[in-house]
Amino acid sequence: MLISVFWFTPAILTVASALVINEVCYDPPGADAGGEYVEIINPGPQVVSLAGCRLEFANGAVGLPWVERWHGDESTSLAAGDVYLIVDTGWTGPPPHAVVNLDLQNGPDAIRLVCPDETTDVVGWGNLEWPDLYEGTPATDVANGVLARRPDGQDSQDNAQDFRVAEPSPGERNWANFAPRLTEVRWEPPSLVHPADDLAVQLTVMNDGLDDCSGAGVELTLGGASVSALLPALPPESSCELILEVTPTMTGLAAAWLRFHGEAALDTLTFALPAVQIGVPDVRLTEVMAAPGQGGEWCEIHNTGTVPRSLGALALRDEDGAWCSLPDVLLAPGDCRLVAQDSTALAEWLAQLAAAGTASLCQPVEPVACPGWPSLNNTAPEGRSHADRLHLGSSDGTVLDHVTLGQGSGRAPESRSLERQPDLDWRPATARAGATPGCLLPIDEVADPGEIKVEPNPFSPGQGAGALRIGLHVPDRAVGWELRIYDLWGRLQRDLGGDDLGPGPRNLAWDGCNEQGTVLPMGGYVVVVRWRAAGGATAGTGRRLVVIREEAP
Repeated sequence: MLISVFWFTPAILTVASALVINEVCYDPPGADAGGEYVEIINPGPQVVSLAGCRLEFANGAVGLPWVERWHGDESTSLAAGDVYLIVDTGWTGPPPHAVVNLDLQNGPDAIRLVCPDETTDVVGWGNLEWPDLYEGTPATDVANGVLARRPDGQDSQDNAQDFRVAEPSPGERNWANFAPRLTEVRWEPPSLVHPADDLAVQLTVMNDGLDDCSGAGVELTLGGASVSALLPALPPESSCELILEVTPTMTGLAAAWLRFHGEAALDTLTFALPAVQIGVPDVRLTEVMAAPGQGGEWCEIHNTGTVPRSLGALALRDEDGAWCSLPDVLLAPGDCRLVAQDSTALAEWLAQLAAAGTASLCQPVEPVACPGWPSLNNTAPEGRSHADRLHLGSSDGTVLDHVTLGQGSGRAPESRSLERQPDLDWRPATARAGATPGCLLPIDEVADPGEIKVEPNPFSPGQGAGALRIGLHVPDRAVGWELRIYDLWGRLQRDLGGDDLGPGPRNLAWDGCNEQGTVLPMGGYVVVVRWRAAGGATAGTGRRLVVIREEAP
């Protein structure tokens, strides 16, 4: 049998002579049996007979002797530049030339090819003690991969110099001339809330090829838009960083592609990039507590769509961690769920707030636990401007929504959640409790800064929602507010506190109780707000009359 030539580049060889081992896979992914293989190459210009050649194995734990695994016969020759593929029994890959019981082992171990002309090629890997088991220096011990000569057929008599960890290529060329490869892809931001904004992809490109890729063309296509660039300096076995920006022209989950163009017509490689969500999806994050005082970390997920969705089809992860599957809980249209690091601790905190008279803006939502919750950083690690990110994704790992914690400051708000506002941006919660878990419908933002809005008015404590909802808008001239409730005789009945979080909307609730937790009798009461200027001075006041219609049943 004569194996025909199908590729060969003799100019790349530094030592052109006898047969050599070109690639070895001793620890394939999964079970080793049926996945191991050894590839032999003829780097010389002449046809070589395999008659009398032997492939032998040595256990690096004990050293010699060499044990034969395969031998050639007179019917087989190897053409110049061609390869001969020897595989393990049970092989299911491309057609081999020989099937034997290879029974190779993870390192440190070795194989050698011995031919009748007394030429011997030895390949050893791992921490080998015996010099007879390697040439020069042992190659790197690789798990779930292969060792391949670079370039194919080159033999400098040093295993560490000649072999690289590579992707399996049984029976094929190990290294192409043009072979840029993506080693890292990072979208910034991970999902695009506002479709008109720019989206950047940060790439790390490795040159696995034999040719210099410097100046090769790069084209990014995403969501109906594309952008082109050129690779910076990228000689063989080097890497570079590349940032491309694109403005999508569509909304929804957008597929993305990256195409490299070399000088030759055939030098074109296309890679599918992770899809990107353009615009906020129907099922979205609406509140996140990353640095709680009590109750543990949690987030709020809201279904704004018109069809029921299961949380079980979604997952969560932080910036650096793995995806955490969510429980199979139905999320009806318009509903939200609290997903907690510790659902029991969160439920207890909510109960404590209620017992202390901190009225909620809505009916409570029962928290659900997320086993393997992604623990969120409160401060930015070295080299990062934000503390962390919480990603909401589909079960296949596609990011659908995200929130950045500690953007700019590098610190997540302490004992205060981040809430998604009507403009879809995130801002710290202004509620007295530091969060509004499970509350999707706060009072509408007051149109004019400095005004107060209350509803319902009159209201009945203990009936329905059981609370008066109060909406404020801190004017630009102020930095904060404080709110107290008096009876018509000017006696203080309840102090609802305040904050100095700057101008903007606030939402809170009053349960109709006084400072002692007793429901007040029917009648009129005055809500008094003082706007606070920097340093504690008064920047103005506001008042609203409210009526308790009925006492609690």
